[in-house]
Formats: sequence, structure tokens, C-alpha cells
Amino acid sequence: MKKQLILFIGICIGTSSFSQNFQNLEYLLLASQEDQSLLFKEYLNPLVTSVNFGMGSGWAHTAKTHKKLGFDITLSLNSFFIPSNAKRFSTSGLTNISSSSGYLPTVLGGNTNETLSVSINDDSTVFPPNEYNATFIAPSGIENELSLSMLITPNIQIGIGLPFKTDLIVRYVPTTSSKSTDISLKGIGIKHNLLQHFGPADKIPLIDLSLLIAYSNYSIDYDFQKTSSLTGVSQRATMDMNNYTAKLLSSIDLKLITFYASIGYSKGISNLSVLGSYDLSYNIAETEEVIVFTVTDPLSLEWEKESISGNAGLSFNLPGIKLFADYTSQEYNSVTVGVSIGIR
Repeated sequence: MKKQLILFIGICIGTSSFSQNFQNLEYLLLASQEDQSLLFKEYLNPLVTSVNFGMGSGWAHTAKTHKKLGFDITLSLNSFFIPSNAKRFSTSGLTNISSSSGYLPTVLGGNTNETLSVSINDDSTVFPPNEYNATFIAPSGIENELSLSMLITPNIQIGIGLPFKTDLIVRYVPTTSSKSTDISLKGIGIKHNLLQHFGPADKIPLIDLSLLIAYSNYSIDYDFQKTSSLTGVSQRATMDMNNYTAKLLSSIDLKLITFYASIGYSKGISNLSVLGSYDLSYNIAETEEVIVFTVTDPLSLEWEKESISGNAGLSFNLPGIKLFADYTSQEYNSVTVGVSIGIR
């Protein structure tokens, strides 16, 4: 798998170009099933967290809704500050792997040459009774590839005004293929003006209050059969990433500038599956014999991420175009900048 498992995620979210060679990632499959899940989950965790919160960002830069059939096209970039505790994870939870280090880098961490020793004594159908040993170098992270220790994810969307002071917002990229990666993105959001339901409050000039509810999905399918270091057939990885967001938006819309803020809740549910067959080689303890086990569809993981967020920003309103920037406080704090072209 080398860098492919990370690269197929990186491509789909449009993160910075990762030239780092993620060597040894496929060898995590040599771990016991319990350790295997922990290693993959902890290694990928900060990237999954960033992507999920990225999908919940950039939906709106004003609480004001379009007039009927008004529209905008918006491109935004979300830059996440990577906390130091997201750059490494503890090895204390590993049961069948020994390491001289108490911590290993995550995908957003630094380089490592740490050797991991696997010792499995199992009587399952995967490992018949015996002690099996293997060693491999732990995978490194991409910290050196990140500018200012920030991970950047983009969003592109179209908003259109509906009746009843409501906007429909759509994010969509049809399935595209590049370097063995099939990627699709879809999302839908509704922004509804709330002040209209409070009588005289709707007549207050310049001030708007809206509710935003949105859903996003990334679907990724990566075929790494030709590049995997482990022999096997039909080797591929798939990831389905879903985000659910609800925000209360407020803004003061002046002629040349808009001040906006929001408070909200975001939840992400992501699933990773490593599919196909993989030939895993082990040394039998106290012998020179090497035995190969073939495993099929060896890994299925799920992440659930949720966070309360607070957001504040401003938009510069030029004829036909708006330039905006904001800061969001959440599990991974972020800065969003963007441009929006449209008419009211």
C-alpha cells in the first residue's frame, strides 16, 4: 500500500500534494487483528478528523438569504491548525507488538525509523496454534510536507434562492478517476431566515439570523493492486465519509462589508475498508521456517467525530464578488478563506 492508502484520501479532499513516500503502511496488516485496527485507526485519525470538520465548514459567509432565484458560486479553503497531540499516538494499547518507543507518528506526524516486532500466539482460523514473528518499520507521517503545520481542504458549491427566504446549497463533483482513484463528492444544505418568523424583528435593518442544516459525503475507491508490496489479488481501499452539520448564523450586512458569526454542531461518520487478498509472511518461533497466510478483506474501520464549533469572520463585498475569511474554534481550530461570485 505504501503511500496509496493515504494518497487516495488526500486526492479526494484536495489536500496539499503529498510527495512523502509512506513506506511500510501495508505492513501494518502483519499485526494481530486487534493491533491492526488500533494502528490504522490511530495513524489515520487526525486526517479523518480534519476532513470531517472540513466538510462542515465553508457553507455560508452571511446569514442573509438570496432573493428568489438569486445565486452564488463559492470556493473556499479550510486551513486546520494541527495540535501537537495529533502528530503522534501511544503504543501502550498494542498487545502483540513491541516497540522501543512509547509513541509513533500519525499521518500528520514526522518521520520515524522505529522497528516494530510482531509476536502472535493465536489459535484462530487465521493463525493456527503456534508463535509467529515478524518485524517491520513503522510508517512515517507527512508533517514535513505541510505548510506551517496546516492541513488544507477545499470546498466548491452553488447556492440558489428559493421562496420563503430560503437558500438551497449544493456541493457536487461527479465521479472522476485519476491515478487509479475514483472520487465523488456530494453535499446539500438548507439555509433558512429565522427573523421572518418573529414579526417586527424581520424589519430590523442590516441584521440577519438564519439556521443552516447541511450534509456532505466523500466517496473514494482506490486500486493499489499494482503498487502494493504484498502479493495478492483485487487489492483496493474504499472510504465513505459523511458529515452532518447544524449552525445558527448571524450577520450584519453593510454595503461594503459583512460581519458574520455562527455557533453549531458537526458530526462525522467515516468508514474505511481494505479489500482483496494479501499474503502475509511470518517466521515460526524457534525455527527458520517461514509461513505465508493469505487474508481476504482484512480490515474494516469506523470513526465517529463530533464537535461544537464557534465561528466569526468578515466578507468584503465588491460588485458581483465577495472575498471572505473567518476563524472557527472546534476540536481542530481552522481558518477559512474564500471567494463567492453571484447575484442577489
